[in-house]
Amino acid sequence: MKIVKLVTTLAALAALPVSAMAQEAVAPASFTVQTDPYGAIKATLPPDAQGAVAGINAFSLDLYKRTISSGDNLFLSPASVSTAVALAYRGAVGKTADELRSVLHYGAAPDAYFRASAGVFATMNFSGQSRVLQTANAIWIQGGMPMKPDYLADVQSQMKAGLQRANFAATPEQARADINAWVATATHDRIAELLEKGVVTPETSTVLVNTIYWKGRWDQPFVKSETKVEPFTRLDGTKQSTPLMNQRSYFAVVKGDGVQAIELHYVGGEVSMVVFLPHSPKGLPKFEAGLTDKELGNWFTALDAAEPRDTVLTLPKMHLEYGIDFAKMLSTMGAPTAFSDDADFSGMAQLPSYSQGSEVVGLKISHIIHKAWLDVDEDGSEAAAATAVINDIVTGRRSPPPPPTIFRADKPFLFVLRDRRTGLILFMGRYVAPTNQ
Repeated sequence: MKIVKLVTTLAALAALPVSAMAQEAVAPASFTVQTDPYGAIKATLPPDAQGAVAGINAFSLDLYKRTISSGDNLFLSPASVSTAVALAYRGAVGKTADELRSVLHYGAAPDAYFRASAGVFATMNFSGQSRVLQTANAIWIQGGMPMKPDYLADVQSQMKAGLQRANFAATPEQARADINAWVATATHDRIAELLEKGVVTPETSTVLVNTIYWKGRWDQPFVKSETKVEPFTRLDGTKQSTPLMNQRSYFAVVKGDGVQAIELHYVGGEVSMVVFLPHSPKGLPKFEAGLTDKELGNWFTALDAAEPRDTVLTLPKMHLEYGIDFAKMLSTMGAPTAFSDDADFSGMAQLPSYSQGSEVVGLKISHIIHKAWLDVDEDGSEAAAATAVINDIVTGRRSPPPPPTIFRADKPFLFVLRDRRTGLILFMGRYVAPTNQ
């Protein structure tokens, strides 16, 4: 008996243009802050959805640590990878499901986890003044392959996945072009070619895609005229000149063992960037190696509770693009079955009815393709909008204010973009060498 495996490609991608409005931000001398002005922004999630967030965050750190390479920048969205794999996990059975559940910290059986993650997914689409967060799922299926009705119902109703029939067998390049066009639209043309030539073949059966797109303006904007070309110290100790943005304003800053962390809000307060800056230019690898998901959560909790303080902030302009096929990595992390001929995704398709003669058709994952794009600068491409946070002014005589906190990110650092309403990590990255624009 011959076993024919149809190939499933999972595509996860993220596009993140992050801009700041070009207007001056001044902290008046009488300015005091009693509480975090965005502290009340929280989304109430049911316990199973909270568990899904915790699992995605744990997987985020696992994947980040596996992906980092000494001396290289990195930017990725493990949340996007997790969501794309979840589309396949919903149809996984037996050992295939068990391994994926363990490696990706899914924490529940496929149908139960799918319902939980759908609750998280529902919070990830919003737009407002000067910001937009969008995520989308789509599935392309080989024409004629019968899918399980309950699988299709779940991916459509819970994950809002669009379903398309494709003729991979006869016209794989046309199918690839169609998928890439959908991705380009979903990411506002930031990722134009997710699937490169040769990835989609006549053996491809399904392509499962997730996209995450974020665009936001800084709540505390940088001033363009304050950006200076200055040295950035790389991991190897050498220096490279690059544009460094500068401002003095009020931010939450906390300190740990040889590390500072600062939180920069975007307009609206739903999303923020947290930068972890070791004191030593060579201290990032040690910090990364010792960081756990529990410790990362403790950093976030400390920042939420911190009173914003007068801070002189220096941050490089950044442009990062990253692409990788995670299939081999997830296999070595403990989920080899999903990528082998022993894979069982019979919860996805009615495979016996698709078999011919002595050939038994099965599904396995061949690729998990991820691409991410990041742009951070001090300019906004949209019309200026004003947001005011009103605080009481303290009057009367008082002692001179303490000197400002210095947060100078002119050396390697780790950064995270998180959804402050749910605690979900949307993106993670490291910046260890300038990519001058």
